[in-house]
Amino acid sequence: MGLKDLFAAHADTTQNASEEHVIHVDGMHCNACERLVCTSLEERGATHVTANHESGEVVYCGELDETTIADAVSSAGFSLA
Repeated sequence: MGLKDLFAAHADTTQNASEEHVIHVDGMHCNACERLVCTSLEERGATHVTANHESGEVVYCGELDETTIADAVSSAGFSLA
């Protein structure tokens, strides 16, 4: 594997890891709610997590399966919309 191949492989994994995903969460009412959801997702491997209680949107980077996302949101005390 040449240097060019190594850079290409790194670019592929960086791109996948930084891809943004949006989920909708019901029940967030304040900044503390946002922090609970963000922390729960981060504990499961998500990065760059932001939440907005007014819109219910949560944006994160990383590859999490649906079960992990649902578990993270549920353990924070909320539900997926």
